[in-house]
Amino acid sequence: MPSKFFKNRRVYMLTSVAYMGSLLFGYDTGVMGSVLALKSFKRDFGLPTESSGFANSKNASISSNVVSLLTAGCFFGAIAASYLNERFGRRYSLMFFSVIFLIGAALQTGAHHEIGLIYGARVIAGLGIGGMSSITPVFVSENAPPEVRGRIAGLFQEFLVIGSTFAYWLGYGVSLRMPSSTKQWRVPVAIQLIPGGIMLVGLIFLKESPRWLMRQGRHSEAVTSLAYIRCEAVDHPDVVTEVAEIRAAIEEELNATEGVTWRECLLPGNRYRFMTGFVMMFWQQFSGTNSIGYYAPQIFQTVGVSKNNASLFATGVYGTVKVVTTGIFLIIGIDFLGRKKSLMFGAAWMASMMFIIGAVLAINPPDPSSGGVSQASIAMVAMIYLYVIGYSASWGPVPWVYLSEIFPTRFRAYGVGMGAATQWLFNFVITKITPEAINHIGWKTFLIFGIFCLSMGIFAFFFIKETKGLSLEDIDLIFGDVTAEQRAQDVERSIAIENKKIELEQREEVPKADK
Repeated sequence: MPSKFFKNRRVYMLTSVAYMGSLLFGYDTGVMGSVLALKSFKRDFGLPTESSGFANSKNASISSNVVSLLTAGCFFGAIAASYLNERFGRRYSLMFFSVIFLIGAALQTGAHHEIGLIYGARVIAGLGIGGMSSITPVFVSENAPPEVRGRIAGLFQEFLVIGSTFAYWLGYGVSLRMPSSTKQWRVPVAIQLIPGGIMLVGLIFLKESPRWLMRQGRHSEAVTSLAYIRCEAVDHPDVVTEVAEIRAAIEEELNATEGVTWRECLLPGNRYRFMTGFVMMFWQQFSGTNSIGYYAPQIFQTVGVSKNNASLFATGVYGTVKVVTTGIFLIIGIDFLGRKKSLMFGAAWMASMMFIIGAVLAINPPDPSSGGVSQASIAMVAMIYLYVIGYSASWGPVPWVYLSEIFPTRFRAYGVGMGAATQWLFNFVITKITPEAINHIGWKTFLIFGIFCLSMGIFAFFFIKETKGLSLEDIDLIFGDVTAEQRAQDVERSIAIENKKIELEQREEVPKADK
């Protein structure tokens, strides 16, 4: 195991830098949920300070605007990234969007008294985060070896929950240790500039995706990049074979069409991919996870953890459970259970927890005048923790992994961009309606999410194809793009071409050595 990790060390290094974008996604969403619960923020921006959770309609409206405007920016950023990713490559596009994010983060940090500036800065930061969310899964999956691709690509979710959990605990820390002043909320907002800067600097030292380079006809650069990321020589048999598979798949794509056309997107195999990606990301949002993730302090206040510090502490525990569960699942679960079973079991588990939360909240609603936390509230908090265990071992990491691996090279940037844009679109819908839903229909909100979770499991059973352990090129076979016989012939021909090139290069080097 350690030797395999060392061999893939450059893949993990690339993943750590690229997924700073995911960490920023988690941090920027998690931090505002905590900041919105601070009285210092409410005072600075003229919000009522006497109410908790979403009991006050003005607080509910401002909260939904602050959080949902980030996701609105993310939606447009993901759409723009689809074009930039394919046109300029993975690395340069990520650098561009990291700069956009840093501008938005700086504006949020400098805002004071004007909620409109917070709104605008959230949109700008969202453009950067949305673009990064569309590109990083592609960049990582195209560099990851097949046998651990699920684990490595799934780190998208792990970095995301690390970011949000750090934000949760930081929110709790400043509420407990810092005086209630402007500095109290500004410090958590400013800290996001640090990982954004690390990402921008780190990208300077990475190499471009070998599959994107091969697609652009830059074959020698692609071979060099692949050999570097695999920690092998360019003439190593494993590198030669993988290059041959990539070349064969790309040549098959070019033979099918010159460039990407909308008509080709409607062919049966590709249509299935796009529809699956769209529906999967739709269901991920309607699982209810972001309703809890974005508004965790207010949600815990809704179920009876009424004191501000207590709700922030419960939120920090919630995030920690996500980090631990996601990490364990990526190490031992995703490449063992596979994608399909994880999604099915996870959906059933989450539905059960949501139904229980809704039922307990309906039968034993919290008493705002009570000085303590009731047994019913403790039970609901436990169910929320159990819910997130199921999510973190299924619909959290798996959709991002699946989305990054099912599309062929010529469609991957557009397919992941479509999925990311879908995720952000319905993310916006969920974050916009959650405060109002809890304010108006209370426990029924959790019942609705439970029904959605059941539907997700049915979808996974009938429509998800298993992809664990397959190379990105072999996944074409299960979607019917090419037969196994044709692919074997194409790979054999490509290996012969690569070996001939290596032989010619070695012959040219011998006379130079003699001289």
